[in-house]
Amino acid sequence: MERAPQTLVIDASVAVKWFVREEDGDKALTLRNRHIEGGVTLVAPDLLVYEVANALSYHPKMRDEDIEEDLAALFMVDLELVPPSTELTVSTTLRARQLGISVYDSSYLVLAETIATNLVTSDKQLYDKVKSTGRLLLLGDLGHRWTV
Repeated sequence: MERAPQTLVIDASVAVKWFVREEDGDKALTLRNRHIEGGVTLVAPDLLVYEVANALSYHPKMRDEDIEEDLAALFMVDLELVPPSTELTVSTTLRARQLGISVYDSSYLVLAETIATNLVTSDKQLYDKVKSTGRLLLLGDLGHRWTV
């Protein structure tokens, strides 16, 4: 079993599971809790905040009060959010074209590549498409193929 680096990039597919009951939600919560305890540092482009907010806003069981509480809780987790820069945005865009993925998905991957760590995703289609980069960990494999 591989041990993940101390710093990991997560995408919105992982963070949404902190608030919405979905498959592998327990693994997402384990990752979040390890971050809160200081065992791992979770990093993401600041785009994650908007993607989580968007997912919550479209969830049929979310009330306005739930969204407000969940977004406040997202900030309380104290993720290391990375703002865009010219260099990061150019790299993200070119890498998206190279891999045939969205710029949004590419932003997480390029951040992981930039800080020399892995990206954790629960998006199986993204994982299958870019796993050859060697920078992806599938959330569902936590505890089986990798650990924190």
